[in-house]
Amino acid sequence: MAVAIYTRISHDKTGNQAGVERQAKECRELAAARGLSVTIEHSDNDISAFSGRRRPGFENLLRDVQNGIVDTIIVWHPDRLYRRSADLELLINLVEKNRVKILSVTAGDFDLNTASGRAVARTLVAWSGFEVEQKADRQRSAYRQRAESGAWPFTHRPFGYERTKQGIVQVPEEAAVLRDILTRYYEGGEPRHAIMRDLNARGILTPQGKPWGIIQLRDVLMNDRYGGLVKHGETVLDAPPLWEPIIDRDVWLGWRSAAAARKRRSTFSAARYLLTGIARCGVCDAKLYVKHRSSGLGRAYACSASSCVYRSVTAVDALVSEVLIRRLSLPDAVSVFADREMPLEWIREATALQDRLDSLAVLVADGTLNVDGVREAAKPLRKQLQSVQERIVAHAARAAVPAELLAGDVRAQWEALPLTTKRAVIGATMAVTVHRQEHPRPFDPESIEIRWLPVTGLSDDT
Repeated sequence: MAVAIYTRISHDKTGNQAGVERQAKECRELAAARGLSVTIEHSDNDISAFSGRRRPGFENLLRDVQNGIVDTIIVWHPDRLYRRSADLELLINLVEKNRVKILSVTAGDFDLNTASGRAVARTLVAWSGFEVEQKADRQRSAYRQRAESGAWPFTHRPFGYERTKQGIVQVPEEAAVLRDILTRYYEGGEPRHAIMRDLNARGILTPQGKPWGIIQLRDVLMNDRYGGLVKHGETVLDAPPLWEPIIDRDVWLGWRSAAAARKRRSTFSAARYLLTGIARCGVCDAKLYVKHRSSGLGRAYACSASSCVYRSVTAVDALVSEVLIRRLSLPDAVSVFADREMPLEWIREATALQDRLDSLAVLVADGTLNVDGVREAAKPLRKQLQSVQERIVAHAARAAVPAELLAGDVRAQWEALPLTTKRAVIGATMAVTVHRQEHPRPFDPESIEIRWLPVTGLSDDT
């Protein structure tokens, strides 16, 4: 049987694992003093035991105990091993079955094989939880107090500012860039992707020294602190900021209000074009949106990422509509696309299969099964669940085709449908890809790839 050391530290700001290494050193010294030879070491660096996050080192230690490999565990302090009741109970269950001794550098030995030892451990873990929660309450109160004083708490330096002995001050060159992109976005309506590409093309990096991504840019464009708003969480406080805003507060509030109104309109109003957000670029697979061409050629579907393709809205819409109309006019259209009532047993079967998968996860958590065993048991269940879910999705696709579209004059019925319904039908049944043309004019129908989605059960040449 082996002796194992387990070390853990909640926060490692440097990333060099100095904290866990100090614990391990003292644990080895204790082992040597007891005449024990350590053969296994497990560690979890920068992971809190109270957060509920996975601890790979702890899980490996429990697996060694369960498999009868380890009979002695050495830790620096018991709270390095567990700080939650759930972890303690899991450990107690394994220790009772496998008779494991636990030694600690700073708190002596503790025996989970006896009722008194378990009672002491449970009491200590309860007080440990109380300590963590009380500390969190103090921290929240301190954060609120600092925010009410007008402070801007941040861990990573925000673009445009830096923290100095004099407080939070602007970085002049970054502040100028901020004013420019915020004005372009809120007053000029320039898309985020265009601003992101411009920043990267100019070699302007994030505070972390990396090229801009769309998420990082979004966070900058939405950061209320640039408008002088003092916040605690998502609550705006009535306090003057302790930093110089990039944008005047009233201007910022006007910008944000107008942006919210635009978002509400775009959320609740119908799309203006048949294939925006549905058709994709044949070069980079980005979604296509409509741009107004200054060349007098009218509106065009254009790649939203890099403008890889441009194609006439009128021509592409007419082609896609014609393909769909002709397919819906065939004699078998009703049997292929007609909506039928979804069998209730499909829903019940999917729910039951998911419940069984969830039960397997519980068996891993309580130590009844190991991960490899659950993985094998889950394979056939996942396959069955996928099959049921595919039937449900296929039914949803057929349900998107209105029954009246399949009766009588399909062309006339299609023309009479509202745009939102047309988009729903196309999105549920077809995949449209716009490829590059060697010459943009005249329009080449062969550059438009139309595939029937698998849920329809149709092949591409049907």
